[in-house]
Amino acid sequence: MLSRKISGAKLRHVREDRCLKVTEVAEAAGCSHWNLYKIEQGGSQPSPQVYAALKTVLQADDDDLLDDAGNAA
Repeated sequence: MLSRKISGAKLRHVREDRCLKVTEVAEAAGCSHWNLYKIEQGGSQPSPQVYAALKTVLQADDDDLLDDAGNAA
């Protein structure tokens, strides 16, 4: 589990800025589109493996995706 919380709103913003669909990102990151949707809505957090894949797919870094408050997950 990650020590910091993913911001679903930031994740969605980055995905939309890259003009990518939920299904495209989910497939490339190795998770279901429902899982990615839940992450974007704040209902769940990604595994470390999915988080790493999301960073790669979206060409994003931690500052782009992590919650500014730095709350523990």
